[in-house]
Amino acid sequence: MTVDIPPVKQGLKFPDSITFNKFFKPVRIEADVHDLEVQGTIPAVLQGAFYRLGADAQYPPHLGDDIYLNGDGMMTMVRMENGHADLRTRFIRTERFKAERAARRSLYGRYRNPYTDDASVRGKDRGTANTSAFWFGRKLYALKEDNRPTEVDPHTLETIGKTDFHGTLNGRTFTAHPKIDPISGNMIAYAYNSDALVSRFIYLYEISPAGRVLREERFEAPYASMIHDFLVSENYIAFTLYPMIADQARIEAGGPFFSWDPSHQTVVAIIPRRLGVAGLRWYHSPKLVMETHTMNAWEEGSVLHLEHFISNSGWYSQFPHVSDPNPKEEPPFGQRWSFDLADPRDVFTVTPMVPHPGEMPVVDGRFSGQFCRHIFFGAINTQLGPMLDWGPMGPPFNCLAHLDQSTSAIDYYYPGPDASTEEPVFVPKSPSALEGDGWLISVIGRRDLNRSDVVILDSLNLAAGPVASIEVPFRLRYAFHGCWAPADELGW
Repeated sequence: MTVDIPPVKQGLKFPDSITFNKFFKPVRIEADVHDLEVQGTIPAVLQGAFYRLGADAQYPPHLGDDIYLNGDGMMTMVRMENGHADLRTRFIRTERFKAERAARRSLYGRYRNPYTDDASVRGKDRGTANTSAFWFGRKLYALKEDNRPTEVDPHTLETIGKTDFHGTLNGRTFTAHPKIDPISGNMIAYAYNSDALVSRFIYLYEISPAGRVLREERFEAPYASMIHDFLVSENYIAFTLYPMIADQARIEAGGPFFSWDPSHQTVVAIIPRRLGVAGLRWYHSPKLVMETHTMNAWEEGSVLHLEHFISNSGWYSQFPHVSDPNPKEEPPFGQRWSFDLADPRDVFTVTPMVPHPGEMPVVDGRFSGQFCRHIFFGAINTQLGPMLDWGPMGPPFNCLAHLDQSTSAIDYYYPGPDASTEEPVFVPKSPSALEGDGWLISVIGRRDLNRSDVVILDSLNLAAGPVASIEVPFRLRYAFHGCWAPADELGW
C-alpha cells in the first residue's frame, strides 16, 4: 500500500516554521577553515579530533514542513594539534542524499515513513545517518537508529558507506547509542525494528574492536516502540520501554511513525549479561514516563542502579499524542532507579538526582558500568539566566552542569543570556587521571552573533569558564551527539 501525497512545489525557500527559521534555519555549509581563532589556550593533551553529528536539510521538505530529526546527516570535525584548531564540515553521502542532490529537490516524506516518499524513490534506502558520531576500533561511524552504521573517513569526512561489520550484522538497523565496555573493550549494542518496518523484537549485540559481531540474541517487547538509549553495567543490560508506539496501519495511512499512546505502560527489561535473554526480568513502572538519554548503570551488592533522564510526557515537539491534539510536553529530570535483584517482586525505587531540567549526559567512559561520582550534562537553570526561546525540539539548554554525586553539589558553566550549549564530550586529562578529571568540549550557539563557538572547559571547574574558546566564523546548526578521537588512534 502507498499513500499518494502530492509534494509541495519545490524551490529554494525553506518554510517559515520553528524547524526551519531563525537560529535553526538549515546551514548547508560544507567548509574547510584552517587555523580557527582561539581565545585562551587549547590544552596540550588535546591532540586529536572532536566530532559532532546532526541534522541539516539540504532541500525544503517534500511535504511542506517536517520535524528536526528528519534532516540529512552533517558531520563536523574540529582537529586540534599543538594548540591549533582546524574545522571541516561535510554532509554524509547517503543514498537518500545522493538521490535528492541529483533531483535538486526533496524526495523523501515523513520521518521513517516510506509510504510518503516520491514514487521515484519508493523502496530505496532512506537512511539519513544523522544522530551520533561514534569512534570505535579506530573507525568513525555516523549512526542513526533506523539503519545500519555508516563509516566515515575520520580525516577527510568522506563517506565510505554502510557497514555490516564484515558480514556479521544480520539486521537492517542499529542503535545510535552503543556502549563501550571499559573492561573488554567490546561494543555492546542493540537494534529495534530490525527485521521489519515495525517489530516487537529487540536484538542484542556484542562487537569486537576488530568490527565483528561476537554474540547476537533477541527478545520480544510488549509493544513496538521507540528505544533510543539503554544502560550497561558490569553484569547487566537494561532497557526502559515507553509507549512512543509505532503502528503499521497508521504508517501505511501516511501518518507519523511514532505517537504517544498512554494506554500502554512504561516497562523495564533487565538482562544478565552472562546468561543473556534467558534470564530477562520485566518490571513495570508505577508512572507513565519516558526515558530520554541515559547516564550510567552500576551495581551495589544485589542492587542495580539505573541513572537516566526521565520525562513525565512524550516528546510532543516531534511526535503527537494519539488522542490529545494539544498535549503539554514535560521536561526531563535526572533520576536513579534502583532494583534489588534479590527481591522477586516487581518493584523499584526512584531517587531524584537533579533539581532542574537536563539532558545529553556523559560520564568518564573509562569507568562506565561502575559507580561514577561525576556526571556532566546540558541543563536549563533559570537562576543563572533567562530561558531561551523554544526551539524545534523544545527549550534549548542555557548552561552545562556537573553533578558531584559524593557531595550532591552542582557546578555550572553559563555562556551568557543569548547563548545555548550542546551535549558535552568528555576527554580525560591523562590515561591515569582520576575519574571525572578531564576536559569537556561543547558547541555554543551564539544567537546574538549568529555563529558558534567550540569551548573547552575544565570538567571539575566549570564555573571558571572556558580554558579555550574556538571561534567558528559561521553558525553550526544544532547537532545531537559527538565523540573524541585521540591522535594516536587517528594515526597522526
